Amino acid sequence: MERILLVILAGTGGGLLAQRMHFPGGAIVGAMLGSGLAAIIIPGRFVIPGHISTLIQITLGITLGMSFDRSSLELIPKIIPLAMVSTFILVILTIFMAYVAQRLGIVDSATALFGLSPGGMSGMSLMAQSEGYRTDIVAMLHTFRIFTLFLVVPLLSRIIGRLF
Repeated sequence: MERILLVILAGTGGGLLAQRMHFPGGAIVGAMLGSGLAAIIIPGRFVIPGHISTLIQITLGITLGMSFDRSSLELIPKIIPLAMVSTFILVILTIFMAYVAQRLGIVDSATALFGLSPGGMSGMSLMAQSEGYRTDIVAMLHTFRIFTLFLVVPLLSRIIGRLF
């Protein structure tokens, strides 16, 4: 339990430091870096108890849900076609990348499919686990993807915002 507390403290410290330094992605990226570094340094595997994981997911869901307002409803008919096309393109690209990963002998194609998919890390990891695939690889691929997006998207949004 004390090892988990050390990782939580490292993640909290990393998140607060990154937020204070105005790091792209701020608290989330800093927390991922801090806790990830601690998890690598401290020996052993870390498993968050199911009830705590559920509480974290509920808190995140509430935080995201609170961002909606009535004006969001009028955008739905305009956004759905874009979301469908985006999802289709991402799934096709995911299938291709999973095939490449399997052909290169990196990981089996099913694990790669779960790990490279555009879905959320927790959902994809849980589904991969229930199907008997490498959850650690799925989580690692999603962590890298999300970390990269949290760094790149804020920078791109600033650049694109200035251009247009």
